[in-house]
Amino acid sequence: MRDVNAESDPYLFKCLRENHTEVIWSNVLIDENKVPHWEGNGEEHPKKGINFQGEWWEGKVNGNGQPIPISNPNARCTLRNKYIGNYNEEAAEDPAGVHVQVITYSGRDSDTMPPVWVAKNADHGVAIGASILSAATATEVGVSGIRRQPWANEPFIAGPLADYMDAQFAFFNSDKLKSVPVMAGLNYFLTCGARGGEGTLLLGEKRDVKVWLSWLELHANGDVEAIETPIGYIPRYEDLQKLFEAIDKPYPKELYEQQFAFYVDNILGRIELQEAAYRTEKNVPEKLIDVYEEQRAGLEALQAKYGSVVTVEQLIEAAGG
Repeated sequence: MRDVNAESDPYLFKCLRENHTEVIWSNVLIDENKVPHWEGNGEEHPKKGINFQGEWWEGKVNGNGQPIPISNPNARCTLRNKYIGNYNEEAAEDPAGVHVQVITYSGRDSDTMPPVWVAKNADHGVAIGASILSAATATEVGVSGIRRQPWANEPFIAGPLADYMDAQFAFFNSDKLKSVPVMAGLNYFLTCGARGGEGTLLLGEKRDVKVWLSWLELHANGDVEAIETPIGYIPRYEDLQKLFEAIDKPYPKELYEQQFAFYVDNILGRIELQEAAYRTEKNVPEKLIDVYEEQRAGLEALQAKYGSVVTVEQLIEAAGG
C-alpha cells in the first residue's frame, strides 16, 4: 500500500477512494470516520486513529523511541480485479488465454542492474528470473539485507529448485510455443549513492515503470532499436526521452547515463554470488551456469577495454554501433 496514490496508481486509487468498492484492508490506520489511511497516499493524515499496534496518535513512539508510522510497512488491500478501470475482464477470463508478448522479472537492486534490460534468448531470460536479488521486505520477519529470490517467489517453490528451473528451461525452449515472449528484468531501486552521487535517494520512482513497460512493448513489436550488451539489450536515450514526455516527466541525458552505465565490478559480483549459491543446489541445470559464464566473459572483456565503469557510449561502441 505504501505510496499508492492518485498519481502513482490512479485506477487503483479511484477504487479505494471514489468507487465505493468492497475492499479488504490490513495494517492501515482507521480514523474516527472509519476511513483507511496509509503512508504515501498523498492526502492529509489524521492526527489519531487505530492501526496495527492499537491506538495511535501523531507523535507516538515505540519502546525504542522511534516514531510509529500511521500504517505498517506491510499494509495491504484486496479487491476484485473487475472494479479496476483498466482491467480487461473479457481477455482475462477468456478460457483460450491471451497472447503474451512480454514477461518481466522485478527485483529490488540498489546498486547493480539497470532499470530495464532484455534477455538475448530464452535461456538468458530464464537466467534473469533465476537471478533476482531483493532487499528483505516487511513480510520477512527477522530478515534483513539482500537475499537471493529466484523468480521473486523462492519461499513458495515447494519442490526442489533444480526441478523448477528444469521446467522453466523446457517450457521457454519448447517447440510448441508459437513465439517466445520478450523476457526482461526491471529494477527501479537504483540509488544515487550507487551511481556516483550520495545517499539512498532512488534514481527512479514507481511511475517510471510505465515507461519501461512501454519501451518493452515497442521492443517486442520491433519498433525501437536497442543496445546489445553482455547481459542483454538496453534502451537508447532518444526512445526513452519520448516515452517520459508522454507521462509529463523530464528525463535528462545525465540521468539516463547514471541509470544505464555498467558498473562492471558490481555485476560480476552479482553473478559470482548467484553462481556460488546455485552450485550448492543439487542437479541445477548446466544451462544456467553456461549463461553466467557467457555473461562473465563479455563483462570481463568490457572491463579490460574500458575499466570498471562503462558508459552507454562505450557500450554502443563495443556493440559496433
